[in-house]
Amino acid sequence: MDNVHFYQESDQRDDLDLVLDIANDQIVIADGEGNLVRFSKSIEEAFGMTKEELTGKNVRELVREGVLSRSTALVVLKTKKKVTMPQTTQMGRRLMVNSIPVFNEEGEITKIISISKDITEISQLRQELKTTMEQLNRYRAELNKKTAIEQQSIMGNSPEMRSVLNTMSKVADLDVTVLIKGETGVGKSLAAQVIHEMSKRKDEPFVEVNCGALSESLLESELFGYEKGAFTGASDQGKKGMLEVADKGTLFLDEIGEVPLHLQVKLLNAIEKKEFYRLGSTKKTLFDARILVATNKNLEEMVEKGTFRKDLYYRLNIIPIIIPPLRERKDDLVTLAYYFLRQFNQGYGFEKKLSSEAYDLLTGYSWQGNVRELRNTIERLVITSGKDEITGEEVTRILDPEGWRQPFRQWDVMPLKKAREELEKEILRKAFDTYKTTRKIAEVLEVDQSTVVKKLHRYGIVKDDGEFSTEL
Repeated sequence: MDNVHFYQESDQRDDLDLVLDIANDQIVIADGEGNLVRFSKSIEEAFGMTKEELTGKNVRELVREGVLSRSTALVVLKTKKKVTMPQTTQMGRRLMVNSIPVFNEEGEITKIISISKDITEISQLRQELKTTMEQLNRYRAELNKKTAIEQQSIMGNSPEMRSVLNTMSKVADLDVTVLIKGETGVGKSLAAQVIHEMSKRKDEPFVEVNCGALSESLLESELFGYEKGAFTGASDQGKKGMLEVADKGTLFLDEIGEVPLHLQVKLLNAIEKKEFYRLGSTKKTLFDARILVATNKNLEEMVEKGTFRKDLYYRLNIIPIIIPPLRERKDDLVTLAYYFLRQFNQGYGFEKKLSSEAYDLLTGYSWQGNVRELRNTIERLVITSGKDEITGEEVTRILDPEGWRQPFRQWDVMPLKKAREELEKEILRKAFDTYKTTRKIAEVLEVDQSTVVKKLHRYGIVKDDGEFSTEL
């Protein structure tokens, strides 16, 4: 009882004042005219005014003097309804305010109780997040631009590839179907990615399906998806097809010539109508994807033989793009070789370099496997070379002898290094006898003129510069 008596004597404030003083939220009580009669202690900090300054103030004055951006109490007085809305104080605090009217028996407002949550930090975080997302989008756009430029440079800078890239840039933003042709390994998949990166769909999915790597049944479910229970072994949740996954983006169908005839009909309908049915479903699924396809086969011959539908061929062959083989664009070989060398050096933590002999051998090789073969060869050289400089002997050891130019005579068994030198010497001697000028020899052998001069001296084919001409 003593403790209760002590509490009653020492606490001179009523229970409401006590609640207002200890409340974390900002609480304001106004009368029926909008005059402030009571408020929590935290209001002083939020409003930037003392208790004495606030007491008796009308909410209209607070708005007029800029203490508040707007007043929820005024809205309550006008509408006679509960109001929730944000407001900003002169101290820069952002508040989310709930104002509730209290009525007497005659239906008149006698009090307005406003409870506020300080959302300043939340607003700041939201603004920071917005700013961060805007920066991220700018960085992403810049990265996409750099990626597209890098991918174009990887494809090559020869006159042949510049012509191809020019066509790709013209059709990139057009939702027209593109048929990419070329031998295995020339970079058809990379070309499709470059078209996607240059297009207005670059921020949407790029989905690739290798039609030759899947069985008929798997290819159908991969492309069109299926409903749950559509067939034995189907997922209980069903599955989206790649047509659906690529919606708004780009669908790249590699090895299109491998698609079976019965699926060609279904694929043609999907491409033309922009709709399809999942396996086991009677409901249409709409999609909006740009279609790119590629093949290393002669589709015209397949059409004549009846193994590829004529209507599908004409639907796909609106814009044909032919990627020339690497052996027909030797100018790109150097760029590609050094790009892959830099890429694998970074990936494996090496600093390998190509010797001049290694370079000559790489440029003299007939790359039947095209860019893919070159990439794999450079990777093997970087991994297996025991020195910082990759030698010609190491290149010879890795390259397939079938890829070399046909030798002029049958060689006896001898060390590969010596055989290479003998073959190189005979090729240079025959070229010298035929063309006489180092510039023409360099052009025919597809090497630098300085390399020709150096090797003619090295192999004793010429004794001094007077024996040949450097002119055209």
